[in-house]
Amino acid sequence: MAKKKQPKREWFIVMNSQLEYFSGMMYGGQLVWCSDYNEAKPLDNERKFQTLKYLCYGEELVLDYIN
Repeated sequence: MAKKKQPKREWFIVMNSQLEYFSGMMYGGQLVWCSDYNEAKPLDNERKFQTLKYLCYGEELVLDYIN
């Protein structure tokens, strides 16, 4: 039986208007931002980006695809 080929994921990172990278959630669901690119949390679903935009109402967020 042949294995199904998994669809290629499009990974991206999210930046806020202070040029900080989204690095996850801590302390009961608070968003954590950092200035170090290496600490950025890669995401793979644009619905997660839409949720971040909802949680950061009034803040400009930028989605940047990575290789």
